[in-house]
Amino acid sequence: MIYLVALVLPPLALLIYGKVFQAIINLVIYILAWVVFIFSLFLGGSPGFVLWLIAALHAILAINDAKKNARAAGLRT
Repeated sequence: MIYLVALVLPPLALLIYGKVFQAIINLVIYILAWVVFIFSLFLGGSPGFVLWLIAALHAILAINDAKKNARAAGLRT
């Protein structure tokens, strides 16, 4: 379920997992993606989609890393 949130709203998914600094960086990329997408509607093409994909991939990888670290910490204790 968290991966679906990461695809739709990447900054929110990072905030849910407590990654505040990464969520702020991701929010900047996410807003930039929307701005570029809106301006690219007039030009044709979709570079905003690529930026959104980068933001979503960043969120998915950060959440996957957080889950992996939590599993590793649970095994060590």
